[in-house]
Amino acid sequence: MKLRELLDKFADFIDNNRENITKFLLVILASISLMIVFFISSDEMSISKEVDHLVKNIESRKYQIAYDYYEGLKTNFSDSKMKRFNKSVSKKINSVIINNGDKYINGQITKEQYIGLINTTNALSEISINVENLIEQAKRVDEMYLQENISYDVALSYMNIASSLNGVNEELDDYKQNIKDFYESRAVYEEATNNQQVKKYHEAIEGYNKVSDKDKKYYKLAKMAKEECINIMYDYYIQKATEANEKGNYDEAIKYISYLKPYYQDDEKIASLESEYQENLELYTMSTDDIIGLISKKMESGREGLSINSYQQMINGGKFYYVELYKYDTLIDEILVDSKTKKIYSYKSNDKDYNATYSDGYFKVTPNGEFRFALSEGECSFALENKLKEKDETFKSIEIVSDQNSNKYVKNNQVLKGFLKSNKNAYYYALVNKGFFKKKELYLIDMYTKNIYKVENDKVVNY
Repeated sequence: MKLRELLDKFADFIDNNRENITKFLLVILASISLMIVFFISSDEMSISKEVDHLVKNIESRKYQIAYDYYEGLKTNFSDSKMKRFNKSVSKKINSVIINNGDKYINGQITKEQYIGLINTTNALSEISINVENLIEQAKRVDEMYLQENISYDVALSYMNIASSLNGVNEELDDYKQNIKDFYESRAVYEEATNNQQVKKYHEAIEGYNKVSDKDKKYYKLAKMAKEECINIMYDYYIQKATEANEKGNYDEAIKYISYLKPYYQDDEKIASLESEYQENLELYTMSTDDIIGLISKKMESGREGLSINSYQQMINGGKFYYVELYKYDTLIDEILVDSKTKKIYSYKSNDKDYNATYSDGYFKVTPNGEFRFALSEGECSFALENKLKEKDETFKSIEIVSDQNSNKYVKNNQVLKGFLKSNKNAYYYALVNKGFFKKKELYLIDMYTKNIYKVENDKVVNY
C-alpha cells in the first residue's frame, strides 16, 4: 500500500474516532497532572511536617536536638527542597522569636531561655530574620522603659540579646542608646534628689540641670525640684556661710555665698556678706614659709626637716592659723598662730602634751570642740592673791617660779610628781612669802581653770 493511501486511511480513522481519541488523550493528560500534583503535594507535606517538627523542638527548648535535626535535613534534602524548607521555617521561627521576646519582656520566660532561642536561631545559619518585626518590638520596649513599665535590666538585656541575631546588625542601636540615656538621666535625678534631702542644694541643682529633656516626666520633676532648692537654700547657705566665717573658714564662707549668687544676683545681703568675707580672707597673709620661719625662730633652731599643715581658724573673734608641726614626717606639736600679733600657742592639756617650751602660751580643745587658751602668769598670780585675801591670810609677796626652783620647798618630790602626772594643767608654781622667820609656801595653779592647790608636807590639797 502506498504511503498516500496509508495517510488517507489514518486520517479517516481519526476523523471517525475523534471523540474517543480526545477523551483518551484527556485521560492521559489528567493522569500525568495528577501524578505531578501528588508528587508536589507529597513533597510539600513532607516539608511542612519537618518544619513543624523543628519548630516544636525549638519551642520546647530542645535546642541541641533542633540543631542536630536541622543539620540532618541539610544532608538529606536537595538544594531546592532545602531552600523551600528554609523559607517555610523562617516564617515560623520569626513568629517564635517575636512571641518569646514578648514573653521575656513580660517575665514569662527567663533571660537564659531567651538567649538559648537566639543562639539556636543563629546556629540555623540559613534562616532569614524579619528585621522589621524585630524593630517594631524594640520600639515598643523603648517606649515601655520610658513609661517605666519594665526595668532597665530587662529592657537593655532584651536589646543586647535581640541585637545578636544574625542579620540584625545596627538596626536596634538607636533604641538601645535611648534606654541607656534615659537610665543615666534618671540616675542623675535620683542622686540629685538624695543630695536635696541632705541639704546639698548646690549639688542637687547641678544634678537636676543634667536631666535629659527627652525624658519629659523626669525633666519636669527636675525642673520643679530645682525651683524648690533655689527657694529653700537661701537661709540655709546664709547660715552655713555665717558659721564658716565665725570659725575663720573664709574660703568656705565665700563658697556658700557663691552657691547663691547665680539665683539672687541683686540681693544686697549676699553682696554685703561676700564683701565682708573677702576682707576677712585678706587678713590671712602668712604663707607656709612664713609660718615655718616664725616657729623655727621661736624654737631657736633651723628649719631643716620642718613641715606643716595649716588651716584658718576663727577663735573668739580672733583670726588664727591652726598648725600641725612635723619634723621629718613626725608630728611634734599642734600650734595656734595669731595672724595679727604673730604669737604662737602650743597644745598642752592633761590628755595631750608636746612639752613645748618655745611658745608664747598654751591652748587646748575641750570635748565639745571649744578652743581654750591658758591663763597668763599674771592672771594666775592675781587669782592666788585674791584667794589668800579671801581666806584672810597675810603675805608679803607672790613669786611664780620654775618647777626646778620649787623642788627645795617640797619634802617629798615623789608626791608632787605623782600629782603632776595626772594634773598637767597645774602649770604655774607660786611661792608665797608670809614674812620673816616663816617658811615660804608652794602653790600650784591650773592654767585653764584657776584651780589652786597647796603643797603641804607629803600631800597636795585643794586650796
